[in-house]
Amino acid sequence: MGTHRLEVREVPGGRAFYIDGSLQFDSRDEAVYHEALALPALELARARCGRSLDALVLGGGDGLALKRLLAGPVRRAELVDYDPDVLGLARGEFRDFNGGSLDDPRVKVLARDARLHLAGSTDSFDLALADFTFPEDLEGCSLFTRSFFSGLRARLRPGGLFAMNAVSPDRFPAAFWAIYRTLASARLYPRPLRVSIPSFSAHGYGDWGMFLASPRPLKDAELGALTLGAGARLGREAFGAALRLRVSSLERGLPLSVVIKKPGDLLCLINMQEPGRPGGSAMADFADSAAARRLLSGVPGAENLVWPQLSSEWEVRLMGSLRDMDWELFLAELEKSAAALPGLALEEIRLLRQRLPELLAGAVPRADRAWQVFAMLMTVLVFVNMAYPDNAYAKGGYHSSRHSSGGSEMDFNLFIQTTRSPFHDKVFQGAAILDTLHSGGRVRPAQFVRYKAPDTPAGSGEVKEDRLYFALSDDSFVSKAGELFLAPGQQGWLINARPDRFSLLEKFRPEPLFDFYPEQTAIQSALGAIEMHLKAADKALAAYNRWLAWAKPAAPAFAEVRANVNEARNIENLRGSLDLASARLQVASAVPAAPEIPAGWLRLSPGLYLAENSGIVLVNRHGVLFSYPYREGAAAVYEQIPANDWLDSFVTAMLRAKSAQTSPADPMKAVLEGMLDR
Repeated sequence: MGTHRLEVREVPGGRAFYIDGSLQFDSRDEAVYHEALALPALELARARCGRSLDALVLGGGDGLALKRLLAGPVRRAELVDYDPDVLGLARGEFRDFNGGSLDDPRVKVLARDARLHLAGSTDSFDLALADFTFPEDLEGCSLFTRSFFSGLRARLRPGGLFAMNAVSPDRFPAAFWAIYRTLASARLYPRPLRVSIPSFSAHGYGDWGMFLASPRPLKDAELGALTLGAGARLGREAFGAALRLRVSSLERGLPLSVVIKKPGDLLCLINMQEPGRPGGSAMADFADSAAARRLLSGVPGAENLVWPQLSSEWEVRLMGSLRDMDWELFLAELEKSAAALPGLALEEIRLLRQRLPELLAGAVPRADRAWQVFAMLMTVLVFVNMAYPDNAYAKGGYHSSRHSSGGSEMDFNLFIQTTRSPFHDKVFQGAAILDTLHSGGRVRPAQFVRYKAPDTPAGSGEVKEDRLYFALSDDSFVSKAGELFLAPGQQGWLINARPDRFSLLEKFRPEPLFDFYPEQTAIQSALGAIEMHLKAADKALAAYNRWLAWAKPAAPAFAEVRANVNEARNIENLRGSLDLASARLQVASAVPAAPEIPAGWLRLSPGLYLAENSGIVLVNRHGVLFSYPYREGAAAVYEQIPANDWLDSFVTAMLRAKSAQTSPADPMKAVLEGMLDR
């Protein structure tokens, strides 16, 4: 590690310590920080071990976190900090603050790099703390990688506790949740903490983030039973509040987070993401795993969170489901079908029958039987699939040009013109739908839309945010909020189609550029497509519900089943958007009779025509025709509306799209090219 600038400043009522200009602690509120870091891990280790503890502190050379550990049942402690100057301050100016913790006879102090210490040590500990400085360079970020956490895990005894400071979950959410994922990938199963420290807030650091972790997952009941010292500022209520994190932090951070394999991964996340404000007030309570998981189920990236504390609950549910099955009847039927099964199948079935009483004994499965239970579940799945390949829950792949899978198939392959209704695809198997599936299996990122709806009050600055959720065809979409959008010519322009108007939108302008006449043929076509997709969705959901009613308990253990659960939920959400769009399109509106369009006019898009091969005509929402001065000197047959750059760009895009669709042998090709050559 390089040399750093240390500075101790006098502040009213205390002192503040800075490294390279960044606040490390303020003596007036350092107890808030160091108690949150040390005491929960200390008390959890005490409860788990039931004896005196061996502790390791990495960083924390000021001795303040060590002071909190030594107040508990610690019989031996090592403190490892690479900077001898910080250790000198701890024994000098900071002695009144840390109570002389570095000179306690139980403590061994080492001035060395934490990475080298972990690599060269064979000692094991019941408890470890990491109190590092903010990771502003590659050296600092190297203390947050998976390899570092794996090395630390190797020094923890079974059931040992690890606590560490991190970064602000509100200001650097991607980095914070990347550290979370990295701890989990190193099998140090984490619980996140958020602590408000007045001096940190005054410096603009925001609420600070920490983690509690262990190789043996922390259970909700352990956290609920946690009692902290009577003299501690961090009481039960404050600890409960620390376990509640803002949902906005997860929404902003999780989609960008990664497992930190090398220091640059973390440094990139810290430098690339502009620190944001805390966001909304919705909180996720990580003291209640099941509730937090339900709350975050729709957050993109939440599928990457690890919830090992739920595994024991899943085992209990699995055992209950297995006990409820009529195994004698099931195995007898399998034996009858033995001739159709692989050669060793009958022997395996008989062995399974012999082992069942032992495997299903007891109200709660023992840990040493867990893998036997999992193996039995998979054996049952394989046998059922072989013996009953046409069973209702035998899910399969959806036929499309880009996706195939083995097994039988769900029969939900309705068509809209030449486009198949896609309801089984990887696009739908994540925690949320982030892409739109087009015909031919083409996948594109779901387009975000910002616009002022027609019902927005006059003078209001309210702008709706939505995204194109589902493709009815290549040029018509239903949004997440249940709006119909048309994409004429696929040129980047959108038309918000409502029963009383078709509003033209451009992605850089939320205000509608023009309200066209609502073409009833387009609305009826969309309604027909939506109706068929709703039927397809219902059929898909019925098939998935039959399958998941049996397989869903296995979701925590098997990625494929988790994908099925996600897909069923996303289909349900899509169905809701389609249903809402159908209802909106059928709202009765006082729409004037459709204007009579002269024969020979070429329709460029809804409400936009090339008239007499030379003029552009727009039809407004009331059915009134207007001439548009697209070409200089063109005669105005109808009342002329003023030209503007946005409408010019739209007309040009539609002319180009129509020209691209026209054969070179068609005389209209030359007309369209002539219009563009103005």
